[in-house]
Amino acid sequence: MKFIALILVLAFSIFGCSGSKEMQIGEEKTINASTSSKPDWLMKTSEFTDGDLYVTGVMTKAYDMSFGMNQANADGMQKLVNTMGNEVKTQTTQALQGANMSDGDVGRYSSFAIAWVSDTKRIMGVTSPESYWEKVEKNEPSGLTYSYNCYTRLKISKKDYQASLYGAYDEMKKQAQKENNQKAEKVADDLLKELKDQSK
Repeated sequence: MKFIALILVLAFSIFGCSGSKEMQIGEEKTINASTSSKPDWLMKTSEFTDGDLYVTGVMTKAYDMSFGMNQANADGMQKLVNTMGNEVKTQTTQALQGANMSDGDVGRYSSFAIAWVSDTKRIMGVTSPESYWEKVEKNEPSGLTYSYNCYTRLKISKKDYQASLYGAYDEMKKQAQKENNQKAEKVADDLLKELKDQSK
């Protein structure tokens, strides 16, 4: 009996240890997640699909899931605004330079349009069709800690995206009208017309 008991103890120590390997300090693992596998869109910061813009908002190491998802949404909105702001800057700068306006006017009138589209309260039609979270366990010197990695995918349709660009170009036109700058006003009109043609 003693021999059998000894065999059982040895077997338990061998197989038990191999089945539940203790994490080393600094190691971490996912212990829970909203889906069984990570979505492909997690690694895509932004992309256009059929004219619609998708961006991925991220918040990692959040100690509260609700807070993490809110921050991920805010990060996504900022990325969306940055994408639109970059397009507005590119389009207005090229158009104003093409009209042979001074560098000072190019920068100033372009900034009016960028400022308009950078105000998130003016951006309409943003939805969040997908989200993902995972709970992470980490072995710290002080013990086990838990945090959440949170992701949200925001979408703005082609129609709403163009509406935001329209508002930015229209703001530039209004500023040109205030200053009675006919050259800048014509540039804004041309941008607005081009945008309308694209939406047909």
